[in-house]
Amino acid sequence: MKLKEVLADTAIKLSKSGIEGAARDARILTAFALEIPISELSLKINQQVSEKIIVELEKLILRRINREPISKILGRRDFWGRTFSINENVLDPRGDTETLIDFVIEKPVKSVLELGTGSGAIAITLACEWKEVHVTAVDISEDALLLAKLNAEKFNVQNKIHFLKSDWYDNVKGLFDLIISNPPYIGLAEQDELSAEVIKYDPEIALFAGRDGLDAYKKIIPSLPKFLNPDGFVALETGASQSNQVKNMMNAVGFIDAKIVKDLSGKDRLVAAKLA
Repeated sequence: MKLKEVLADTAIKLSKSGIEGAARDARILTAFALEIPISELSLKINQQVSEKIIVELEKLILRRINREPISKILGRRDFWGRTFSINENVLDPRGDTETLIDFVIEKPVKSVLELGTGSGAIAITLACEWKEVHVTAVDISEDALLLAKLNAEKFNVQNKIHFLKSDWYDNVKGLFDLIISNPPYIGLAEQDELSAEVIKYDPEIALFAGRDGLDAYKKIIPSLPKFLNPDGFVALETGASQSNQVKNMMNAVGFIDAKIVKDLSGKDRLVAAKLA
């Protein structure tokens, strides 16, 4: 079978299974099976595809039909211009979270605490972008920390990041110029609204935070002043439904000028504040 026929057949199978962007996904999966860049597909469009490759491609197609995200199938996800390894143990870093980076990037600091590092995308991005910074990146999951360490080594910033197993602040010591986090914030009541790609393939611990989605903030926010330098600041990602409540929680523990920052789509995406 020629490559152009394989592409067409793959797109049809995905489309019939209700996959949005079937043609795009067909190209991504086919290039992955062939172990070539997507840009080379057009150069090989009339070449024959081996039976071995077709068998492997069928396995990939089935995974996508079962709603496994493309990023999880490929084992990688782009974030702030870098390609991070991901797996079933970490939240798939999304473009919305780049709002956190965009907000803090012009405010370089010397010390950062990231709560719930997952793949390490936030911690590693800051370590790459800021020359003189040391990041403490914590997570309760040993599997997540292992992957984050591998990502740090990939970008040669492992000496700038201390990865620490900790349930939020339990094992954290010291004061920090910036505390940043993308904690779980989906309420259990919202579970039915999630796509199969999210509910089946992102770890629950990284998604859900009690019925109203505020459980993580209730653990994070009261202790923020204990771990923040006097002139430090905080940036916490939120869902649109929690932003005002998170802002009020920050004000209640002594922060000033807490503000809500919107993402590129105009939705509330993070709350940032400095100590009084």
